[in-house]
Amino acid sequence: MKLPEPKYIVSDANHKYSIVLPTGETAGPFKSVTGILQVLDKPALVGWSARESANYFKAELLRLGRSALDPAMLDQIAKDAAGAHRRKSKDAADLGTRVHGLCEAIIKGEEPADIPAELAEPALDFKRWRMQSDIELVALELPVASLEHHFGGRIDAVGYSATRGGLGIVDLKTSSGFYGNEYSYQVGGYAAALAEQYGINVAWAEIVRFGKKPPYDSEGRPVTDLPAAIQGFLNAAAVALSNSVPLIGEPDFCTKTIRAEEAARAAKTTTPKSKKTAFPF
Repeated sequence: MKLPEPKYIVSDANHKYSIVLPTGETAGPFKSVTGILQVLDKPALVGWSARESANYFKAELLRLGRSALDPAMLDQIAKDAAGAHRRKSKDAADLGTRVHGLCEAIIKGEEPADIPAELAEPALDFKRWRMQSDIELVALELPVASLEHHFGGRIDAVGYSATRGGLGIVDLKTSSGFYGNEYSYQVGGYAAALAEQYGINVAWAEIVRFGKKPPYDSEGRPVTDLPAAIQGFLNAAAVALSNSVPLIGEPDFCTKTIRAEEAARAAKTTTPKSKKTAFPF
């Protein structure tokens, strides 16, 4: 099974996606699927960020002991604690990139002889998932974009499954779990772009999640309502687009301006006291 020829070519530069039409005309660059989904509310991340900062602060106090009570040292610890969640997030993203790369190597028959310990279980779980699935992977790391809706993304894998109704999407995740519908909206965006670019029906989507830490629990889950996932993504895209267009105009009432005008008027009406002139007679 192969994908048909695309209606247009998509290029990816720094997560910005551009379209090259057969006429040579170009469109874009467009925002990425994951960039658009930043508009989603993620309340769990607020608590997670606070916990990471608190844990870092506590660990540093225990490590440094009395020297941590120095004001300059406390300021540095507080500064580092404020960025603890970003460092943790980057580490997780780096691990996800490595897992993706290893899965791609396995698919291509290029599995390295020596696999780092933290990747061994995800690699084994990926092979287990493939053995129990009838999905035939037909394209890897495929850049797609929608000319109609102005967004793009990179699909981990496109697969074919007779039992699922044809062509579909496989999305690989490295995370601690499934939270809300964000993952389904992400593959919904990919599905919309894939269908438009290649003129095909995207029948299904499967999300394969690998754990980030021992015991590295992994699972594959289908998206149960792909049309709803597509619509959910398009709704998010509409919000993201409206966010980029200022909808609030200049103030027609502003106390700051009023105070400034009042001060200027007061300054004009205040006349300085005249000095008495001394006459010689």
